[in-house]
Formats: sequence, structure tokens, C-alpha cells
Amino acid sequence: MTSSNTKQLRVLMIESSVVDATRILAKLDRGGFSIDHARVGQAETLKVALASFTWDVILCSHNPLGFNGLSALKIVQQTGIDLPCIFLSYDLSEQIILEALRLGADDYIFSASLTLLIPSLERNLRAAHIRREHRLAQIALRDSQTQLHSFIANVPGMAYRMLRKTDGSFAFPFVSEGSLHVLGITPESLQQSPHLFLGLLHPEEHVAYHEAMHYSIRTLTFWTWQGRIVTPHDGTVKWIELRSSPRKMEHGEIWWEGIMYNITQSKQAEIAMLHSQAQVRELSAHILEVREQERLNIAREVHDQLGNMLTAIKLDVAWLKKRLPADNAQVTEKSKDIENLLDKCIVTTNNISRTLRPSVLDAFGIIAAVEVEVKEFEQRTGIPCTFNFIDVGEKISPDISITLFRIMQEALSNSMKYAQASQIKVTINNTRNSIDLVIEDNGQGFSEEDMQKPRSFGLRGIKERVAHIGGEVQIKTSRGQGASIMIYVPRHTPEMDANRQQALWPDMHAAKMSLPAMHKEIP
Repeated sequence: MTSSNTKQLRVLMIESSVVDATRILAKLDRGGFSIDHARVGQAETLKVALASFTWDVILCSHNPLGFNGLSALKIVQQTGIDLPCIFLSYDLSEQIILEALRLGADDYIFSASLTLLIPSLERNLRAAHIRREHRLAQIALRDSQTQLHSFIANVPGMAYRMLRKTDGSFAFPFVSEGSLHVLGITPESLQQSPHLFLGLLHPEEHVAYHEAMHYSIRTLTFWTWQGRIVTPHDGTVKWIELRSSPRKMEHGEIWWEGIMYNITQSKQAEIAMLHSQAQVRELSAHILEVREQERLNIAREVHDQLGNMLTAIKLDVAWLKKRLPADNAQVTEKSKDIENLLDKCIVTTNNISRTLRPSVLDAFGIIAAVEVEVKEFEQRTGIPCTFNFIDVGEKISPDISITLFRIMQEALSNSMKYAQASQIKVTINNTRNSIDLVIEDNGQGFSEEDMQKPRSFGLRGIKERVAHIGGEVQIKTSRGQGASIMIYVPRHTPEMDANRQQALWPDMHAAKMSLPAMHKEIP
């Protein structure tokens, strides 16, 4: 029965003597090995055994009269099989020992005394195991490198490794074949002359590129940058995107490993889309301007022409009334009805004219116009509506005035139709730095999904109007919590007064401050 500590061993013996073979096997058995062996004594049977089976060790006896051990070692070497070979010989001549070791023997044992056989066997088995593990690791490494190179070759971009030395100079220790497609430079050229990359940068991109690079150096954060390059051969302008991860070495050098992409098509599409959006905004603004002008013209026509005509008719009716027979009650009653109808027409005409373009807005400004509109809204709907304002007397341009007035009208109309509000508050702050409009109600509110609905034109219209006058809008609402529309229009410059904005809308300011700064970046 085999002990659990017994070591299995497959031994190929090159031995012509049966006696010697038996003695060697007995020694191995006493050394704790369970032996599976084969004994060969000729060159042909040795070749067959090496090709047909897997062995752990070769014990090669040297018998000058039979199959020579040195000849056997030559055959083993020719096969390329990496097996520990222990040479056994009764001859201790230096010449045979050196020749055996030269031909691939791992050790030389004196056959007359096998004392060193077991230690030598165990030592060479360990060495063979280490060699085998090392060989497998090398194969795995080569396979991994092959797969990596295959992956990099199929990446739609340029994989690279960039080194910034302590003296500020740069090197590209690794550049993939994609550099020719992305940069128009071969990998070998870029590795030999790293400065070629900086020479490709568009003149307007140098500052942003270096700012982004130095930020990555300072913070050791992921480096992303989009910018333009000019290809060296035909001067074509390309957009590229750089994405890389930094590592700082112990001597202060910085390594970046990443990928560069050619994003020219997507960037051109983005620019075209932004241009299209700008054109749509310009068209929308033009339509609003035309509409306001038409409203103004119609309001004037209604007020000046129709209003005057109705007034003249009323005067004529009054003239006729004085000349009607006093005893004809039916005619007198009819004239009163005509007068009442004319009064209603005049009131309706005034209301239409004011709705189209409130004359108080042009005559006295937005503060007075909003105050009048709020009072009339409260009388018309029965919904309590308060108006608060701060006015330092700074003149507000007609474009901003009519835009804010229309937004206020739209917001009041929405509160009445949809919000089911029981209270509305309108606030205007006309300061030296900005004009702020806030409309708040305590209605049922709405969700973010409601604002994104395809036919949510009211809110989109408000945002477009505010964008046209260079302002910003924030809408705060939630189901059952009412709604607030807050508009901020800078007076003199697109740069916002941060302190004022934070005081007026702290939530908006906090949300903005939490966003990453938007800026261009470069290596």
C-alpha cells in the first residue's frame, strides 16, 4: 500500500545492466519514491520512449562497452525536451564529467556509491519545476502581450505612454500604430522627436493644453483635453481628445498612460448643432420681436382708430338722443341700449389694446405696468396677488421690460389655469447690477417630468425669452409644494454679481458652485 508521503516518480533509465538498474530502483524506493519506470539500451528505443511518454527525470548510465551515455545525452538534447538528466558513471575522469555536463547533464553521480542520488534527484526536480513554471509564465506573458498589442492595434485611436522628466522635457516611450491616423506622424518619428507633438498644436490651443497638463501634474488627477492640431503634411485641422492617467515616480518624473482619439467628425457635428441651435434661437427671438411689434401696431390701431371711432359714434348717438321725440318711450329706451353697448365696446377695446400692449408699460415702465397687471389679475380671478419691488430708478431697456412683463403674464396665467393656487406673490428688484423677477405661488406644483414633456411650451418659452436677453432662469417646484420662477438679468455685463445672486437665490448658487469648472485643457 502506498503511503500518503510517497512521491510519484516517472523515471526513464538509460541502462544496459539489469543489475545496476535494480540497484538504482531499490535506492529510489528507500528514498520514499513510488517509481514508474522504463529501461532502454539503444538509441532507437530511447527516441521512442521520449516521444511516447512524459517523464520526470532521466537517469543516464555511462557504459563505454554498451550504448554510450554521452550519445544518449546528445539524443536528449536534440529533442529539446527540458528534463533533469543525472549522469551515472563508474568513471570519475574529468574529461567525461565535463563532456557530460556540456551535453546537458544536470549532475554527475558516481555509480559505485549512490549516496548522493536522492539529494541530487530532489534538487534537480525542484530546479526543473522552477524552470517549467518560469517557462509557462513567459508563455503567458507573451500571450498577454500579443493580446494587448492586438487590442491596441484595433483601438480607434493612438495608445501612448508619455514621460515628463524632472528637467521638464518629454519622451514617448511607447506609441501605438494609431499615431499615423490620429496625428499624421509615425510612432518611430514621435518617439525619436517628442517635440513634434507640441508642434502640431493649433496656435490657439497651447495655453489651454499646458494649463490642463500642469493641473494633472499638481493634483495627479485624470487628464482629459479636447483641442485642435494641424497635421504636418497638408495642414488639415483636426480635433483630438486626450484621456490619460498620471503616475508620479520616486524621482519626480510623471508618467501618463492613455489614448488619443480623432474626434473631428463628432466635433464638427457638435459645432454644426450648436450653430443650428443658435439660428433657431435667433429665429425664435425674431418671431417674438415681430409679434411684439405687431401687437404694438394692432394696439395702437385699436386704441387710436377703433377707439376714436367708437367715441365719435357715442357723441353722435348723444346728439341724436337730444333730438328724439320725448314722448316716444320705445325710441328713448333703444337709444339708451345703444349707449350702453357703445360703452361696453369702448371698455372691450381698451382691454384688448392693453392686453396687446399695455400703454402704462411704455409710459411709466415695468414697475407700474406690473403693479397694474397684478391688481387687475386679482380683481379678475379673485386670487390674492401681492406685488413687492425695489426700484433704484435705473432705466430698464424696452426689450427687457416687455420680456419680463410677458413672462409675468404667462406665469400668472399658468398659476390660474393649472396650479390651483390660493395665493401668488410677484417680486421685482431693479438694482444697479441686475433686474430680478420672482413669481411664486402655493399651488399644486409640478414634477421634473412635467417640465420635460414634449408640449410644455410655456416653460420652454420662458427659458428662451430669458436666454434672449442674456439672463438666467431657475424653476423650483415639486408636487404639492407650489412653484417659484426666478429670473436674473445682469444689467451691464454678462458676468454675474455672485454675491447678489447668492443672496437672492442661495440654492441656485450652491448648485452652480458644485459643478466642475468648464475650461479647455492640453498636455
